[in-house]
Amino acid sequence: MRISSRVKPTEGRHLSSAEVQARYGISRFTLRRWTADEAVGFPKPRFINRRHYYRESDINRWEMIRDGFDPDEISVVNGLKAASGVINDYGEFVDAMIKHRAKMKLTSIELDAVSGMQEGYTSKLENWERPQGRGMGPEVFPLWLGGLRLGIVLVELPRTPRNLKKLAAAAQLDALPLA
Repeated sequence: MRISSRVKPTEGRHLSSAEVQARYGISRFTLRRWTADEAVGFPKPRFINRRHYYRESDINRWEMIRDGFDPDEISVVNGLKAASGVINDYGEFVDAMIKHRAKMKLTSIELDAVSGMQEGYTSKLENWERPQGRGMGPEVFPLWLGGLRLGIVLVELPRTPRNLKKLAAAAQLDALPLA
């Protein structure tokens, strides 16, 4: 699939209008109404090859806000201050790592020295989408986190069932009396 220049390929998974409609069990007209109504706050679509696509992380964020959770809230986990909000993809993870390094007032070379990584490796990790960049592997992951004095906590996000009609039909079948 060819991606429009308006959308960066590092922005995570995109859902088509049909996938969003199936996720909430709504018509395309309802989806258009949600998108147009500022009070609903539904994410705006992106245009890829003249079709509407919605960034999945934007939809997850909208769901959390609708369910009463603040995805950007800095909170406490086991008595320790959280260093970022919810992270949905690798690009957001790298951005959070860069922001935390800046907050600690460390240069990338200083982080290399503190963490034990090869000189210049932090720059490659932070520029992973570029030709000279690198993604992190199992050996580098603990070094990068340890150098910034960070840990990872996984949390279960509140989710709306993807297909309400199928769940409702299954619930009705379960409620039928046995003959």
